[in-house]
Amino acid sequence: MFKALRTFTIASAALALSSTAMAAPVVYNLSLPNISTFDSVITGTGSSVVTAQVVNGQSVYNYIDINSNPATVTVTRPNGGAASPSGGYSSGGQSLSGSVWGINPGATGTDPIPGFNSGLTFTFSSPVNAFGFEVGDWATCCTANTRPANIQSTYSVPATGSGLWISFDGGAATLPANALSANDNPGYAEASSYTNFIGAIDSSGFFSSVTFFGDGFGEYLVAGGTLRFASVPQGSVGNDVPEPASIALLGLGLTGLLGLRRRRLG
Repeated sequence: MFKALRTFTIASAALALSSTAMAAPVVYNLSLPNISTFDSVITGTGSSVVTAQVVNGQSVYNYIDINSNPATVTVTRPNGGAASPSGGYSSGGQSLSGSVWGINPGATGTDPIPGFNSGLTFTFSSPVNAFGFEVGDWATCCTANTRPANIQSTYSVPATGSGLWISFDGGAATLPANALSANDNPGYAEASSYTNFIGAIDSSGFFSSVTFFGDGFGEYLVAGGTLRFASVPQGSVGNDVPEPASIALLGLGLTGLLGLRRRRLG
């Protein structure tokens, strides 16, 4: 009886662990007219989208957190330097909806990935799990740039392209968008406008910071317009997947139960 109970406990623990998410945020790359796609995913969970238009010279913006409390996001460079938005951006008759931060991708000797420190870090005083902003001038040129071999192998990214990178809470950066031609920009493909929207939703947890940068060296590249914030219910967007280790543990637990059953039948 004790062995049966112990085996069942292992299996139960494995089942519990298998429900633990190991999920990266879902990243959306949309043309500006399709920002409603991002908003609709959020409102479809019963949550609301809070917006803040970027204005010249302001790098701290307000939003409402999951507990309906006021909170702020502060925008800096990834190395902690100041970042001040100014002006705007238009292309092909489409304009970003507010002021912008210039990114101008460039490499420094301290970049963990070339272009990292020329990007932006958004730091939230209270965690969110959905966030987005508008982007201008991506894929206007520089799509033949070659990434260092160690970056290609470490991050499993293509050898060439103008990329938009993103990381959450200081974790490993990923490359959700890589342009080999202007048509890889959804805004250009749809309306010949070098404008797009980058948004991320993580229904497996919350994040307190987002870092965004590009490696299309030679592009102007800007981000801003209107910032969008939300907190969706856990598991509501369907990006949760079981951890491989949890699956293995689940298998061990079930194997133990089957073995015990065979011994009893024998």
